[in-house]
Amino acid sequence: MRNTLTLAIATIALAACGSSSDADTDGDGTVSADEVEAAAAKVKPLEAGEYKMNLELVELVDPSMSEGDVAKAKEFMGAMANAAPARCLTEEEASKGMIGIAEQMQNGDCTMESLTSDADGMQAAMTCKAGDGEAKITIDSQSTGTASEMTMTAVEPVAGSEDTKRVTMKVGMTRTGDCN
Repeated sequence: MRNTLTLAIATIALAACGSSSDADTDGDGTVSADEVEAAAAKVKPLEAGEYKMNLELVELVDPSMSEGDVAKAKEFMGAMANAAPARCLTEEEASKGMIGIAEQMQNGDCTMESLTSDADGMQAAMTCKAGDGEAKITIDSQSTGTASEMTMTAVEPVAGSEDTKRVTMKVGMTRTGDCN
């Protein structure tokens, strides 16, 4: 799950992505890399500048972890929530908008199942290869051009069990000014 979450967190940490036009334009039941890029191009990009990032662990359910380990993970994420340094989004990164994020979503071992987008953001569902099977990931994001918020949920099986692990995180970015 750590690798799956790393991919998903890397995806959401760079920018945000809300919804209305189905990206599966050819109707084949899957969303191709070209369809992902076309959907991402609709989303209002963040402006270049310095951004404050916040991270919130909304939910962590993992039957393979002790209550103490779950509490430690929540405590760690709580401490990290506002500890992220400011991030400078360059003109080049801003000009790519969500396309750069969409490219990252297609890299790795994930299959995009659904994706909708409009100027305000994107919603996506994908299946990714995980250590103990397949992880189901949903992303719901919004962007105003100077702020973004994304909620990501990952659900994957627990090895040797019918149980599942579930993690929900929120990542937000707010423009605080020009880059130093």
